[in-house]
Amino acid sequence: MQPRGEDGAGLVALPWSVLAFGAFLMLAVQVAVHLYATSIVTATGHEATRRAALGGASPAARADAERWLRSSIGSSVDVESLRWSTTSDRVTLDVVVRPPNLLLDPAALAGLRNIERSFEMRRELARFGPAG
Repeated sequence: MQPRGEDGAGLVALPWSVLAFGAFLMLAVQVAVHLYATSIVTATGHEATRRAALGGASPAARADAERWLRSSIGSSVDVESLRWSTTSDRVTLDVVVRPPNLLLDPAALAGLRNIERSFEMRRELARFGPAG
C-alpha cells in the first residue's frame, strides 16, 4: 500500500481560499471608498461653510453654497440632510450623507452607513474706511 500523497488536497482548500481573499478584498475596497467619500464631504463642507460665511450668511449666500456643495460632491454620494444655523458671528453647517455601498448587505458594516459632519466658521464682514 502506497502512502497517501498530497494529490487532490487543493480541490477543497482552493475555493475557500479564493472566497476568503475575495471577501477581504471587497472589504478593503468598501473601506477605501468610504474614506474617499469622507474626505470629499469634509473638504466640500468646509468650503461651503466658508463661502456662506464670506457672503454674510444671507439666505442667498447659503443657497449658493449649498448648490455648490451638492454639485461638488457629485451623484455618487447621496446628501440626506443639510442644516444651516447662523448667529451674529458664526455660521454652522451640519451635513449627513450616505456614501456609495459596494457590499450586498448594507447592514454588514453598520459604522459605514452614514457620514455626519459639522462645520463652523466665523462670520466676518468687510469693513472699509480708516482702521481704528
